This record gives sequence, structure tokens and C-alpha cells, in this order.
Amino acid sequence: MNITRWLISIALIFVVIASLGFVKFQQIQAAIAFGESFPEPSGSVKSTVVETVELANSYDVIGEAKAPKSLTLTTEYAGPITYVGFAPGDNVKADQVLLRQDSSLEQANLKAAHARLKLAKAQYKRQATLLSQKRTSQNDVDMAEAEMLIASAEVENLSSVIQKKTIKAPFSGVVGLEDYQVGQMLDVNSVITQLVGDSNIIWIDFALPQTAKQPAIGNRVLVTVIGQSEETYSAEIIARNPQVDSASRQITYRASLDNTNNVLSPNQMVTVIVSGASSHHVLVPTNAIYRDHTGNYVYELKRDDNNDWRANPVKVTVGERIKDNQVILQGLTGGEFIATEGAFKLSEGLLVYTQAPNSFNGAGE
Repeated sequence: MNITRWLISIALIFVVIASLGFVKFQQIQAAIAFGESFPEPSGSVKSTVVETVELANSYDVIGEAKAPKSLTLTTEYAGPITYVGFAPGDNVKADQVLLRQDSSLEQANLKAAHARLKLAKAQYKRQATLLSQKRTSQNDVDMAEAEMLIASAEVENLSSVIQKKTIKAPFSGVVGLEDYQVGQMLDVNSVITQLVGDSNIIWIDFALPQTAKQPAIGNRVLVTVIGQSEETYSAEIIARNPQVDSASRQITYRASLDNTNNVLSPNQMVTVIVSGASSHHVLVPTNAIYRDHTGNYVYELKRDDNNDWRANPVKVTVGERIKDNQVILQGLTGGEFIATEGAFKLSEGLLVYTQAPNSFNGAGE
């Protein structure tokens, strides 16, 4: 009797477990069917065929405008100002007196030096006459000559000091904005003004890396003012530094630019475009490139067995940017079908919806 009860209990438990398992199986099947009713994850993007174009190899480098004649005038002696011959920003002529320092002491000493020189000359002449008459020694004549030369040197020294206390423009040009007053005290090596010479040309100095193709003297480069890229000027290379800079490993060039209209000012920073030989490059839209911590990628779109587009990431090496396009140095050869706008939404193997051009092999939506 007890065995029968146990068998009945076991049978009931088995029936309950089987019923629960069947119910769970039905739920799982329903969930699978529900999941399969959803469409596969996908992304819609714009696309294009990778092109190869012929581009002139060029380098955009920073250059600096320099005046062919530019000089900082300074004082050699200390002293108060007695005359100012220029106003800030004036156009001055060559040999124009710009500033004069007090030289009254040197002028007085110069008069005394002239008197001593006159006396020394007379004494030397007298001693030379006496020597011809054998009434004095050669030593006395030599001493008189030495005194005369010393007096002459003193005159020259004082004349030089007086001259150097009168500051003149060495060439015609425009002075800086310095402002001086009569009576103002100047120390030794005080900056008087910056003089920029008159010229219809301006130099453009720039440097190229030693690995770049070096231009020849006489080649022309394009110059644009930083912040004013719509204006472009042509300049001719006139000189090259004979050695590579040991620190930057660059070679410095100088170009001459017609500056008749004063479009550039000395020390102004410019962009110099140095063109080289043309070559073929792979070009893709900038928005086709996405970046992560491992590098730069584009998504190439390929057909699967169902003739649907799938995303396939391709690692690329990028070069210079040209407007809205990027030069690809490695990774693409041209002719590939890639995602552009919306590429950031894709992942490897993702189903992609796009409109392929009719000219692309394998296309056909």
C-alpha cells in the first residue's frame, strides 16, 4: 500500500515537472519568435567611390616678412639731448640728423687739442730744422714728432666723439614711434629708433625640412597673409642658406616679393606655399574618416551572400587635408566603395543601407 502511494506521488511530481517544462519551452519559443520578428540592426549612410586625383606636392610653411634695409639706431655715449630732428613715424632722408646729444665739453676739449696740435707741429718743425743744422739730436726730433702725433690722435678722438653724438639716418626710410624731448638724458646703448628703409620689395624668409624636395633659386612660391588667405602673392626665391640648421634640420630660403603697395609689413607672419612635382593621390571626404585610440579608419562597403551591403573597417594613414577632403597615404588604392556621411554609426559587419552609384561594380539596390 505504501509503495503504491509512493509511485502515485512520483508520477504526480513527474507530471507537474513535465508540465512546467513544456510551459517554459513554449515561453522560450515565443520569445525567440518575438525576437526574430524584429529587423536586423542596420545603419543608413551616404557613400561614394574612392577617387585618385593628380595633385601638386606642396608644403605650407610659416614664413616671416623682412625689410631689405632695417636698422636699430642706438647711442654710443651717455648725455642729454640738445636736438631732436624727427617725429614718431616720420619719413626721413639719408644723412638727416635725427638726434644730437650735448657735446659742449668735447667741443671745448677739441679747441684745446687743436691748440696743442698746432704747438706740437711747430716744435717738430723747429726740431727738424735744428737737426738739419746739426744743432740738436735725433732723439729730440723723435720726441717732438711723437708729441705731434699724440696731439693729432687726440683731435681725431674728440672729433669722433662729437660726430657720434650726432645721430644721422644712414639711409632713407621710416622711423619708429619713439618720442624724445630736448633735455632728456640718454644712457650708453639707448635705443633711439628702428629705421626701416624705403623699398618696393620685401623679403620672405621661410624654412623647409631637409627631407622635402628642395626648390631651386629662381623658383616662385605663393605667399598668403595669416588670417587673410583670400589674398595670394607671388614671390621669387633669391637665396638659400648653404647649411642645414643643426637644431631643426631645416634649410632656410629667402624670397623676394613686390611690395609696391605695402601689402606686407616687416616681421609680419605669412604662409608660404612651395609647390613640387605632381603625383596621383587617393582622396576621400573628411567625414568618411573616423578615429579611435588605434588609428584612423574608413568603412568599406561590400556585398554579402544575400547581396546586402556590410560595413568593413579599413585602417588608413592620412596625409594633408585639402578643403573638405583628406589625402590617404596608405590603406586605400582607389575604386573602393566607402561610407561617408553617417559613417560614425557603423560597426564591423553591420547591415548598411545606401545608394550605390550605377558606375560601381556590384552595385544595384
